[in-house]
Amino acid sequence: MSFICRLSLALVFLAAVAGKLRGRGDLARFRAAVGEFGVAPRWSSAVSGAVIAGELVSTSLMLIDATAPVGLGLAAMLLAAFTGAIGSAVRRGATTSCRCFGASDQPLGVRHVVRNVILLSVAAAGMAGTLLASGGLDVTAMLLSGFVAVVLATLVIAYDDLVALILVR
Repeated sequence: MSFICRLSLALVFLAAVAGKLRGRGDLARFRAAVGEFGVAPRWSSAVSGAVIAGELVSTSLMLIDATAPVGLGLAAMLLAAFTGAIGSAVRRGATTSCRCFGASDQPLGVRHVVRNVILLSVAAAGMAGTLLASGGLDVTAMLLSGFVAVVLATLVIAYDDLVALILVR
């Protein structure tokens, strides 16, 4: 379970970083979105860089058994900050787009808060599993866990599109 949680979160964070760094335009749109969360223009580049660095560092730490608890803790702190920022923006009625994975033009909504709460739960489960784990995985368990993690990460990354399909009126 802990390996699935760690790998799923790592893949989600890697996809988020890739979406933000895909090109200059994507990075510029992410910086602009950070500004729409109320970050002063002179700080938006630094905050954007800190978010990307935090996602990369937590991913790296989650993938190494010895540092996984630190990586999961950092991931949980980032997700809590993202959830708070998104919740605040939704309460204010902000119409900014979610640039979590780069190119989405979907405006922020409660679904983004729900997604992040789910990811926070995955981080907590991963932390509990990592701290309670007594041994390593054999190759079969690792391959099966890896498959499940990829499927879960794909569902999270496609979350906006899946919600849009379900809520079509």
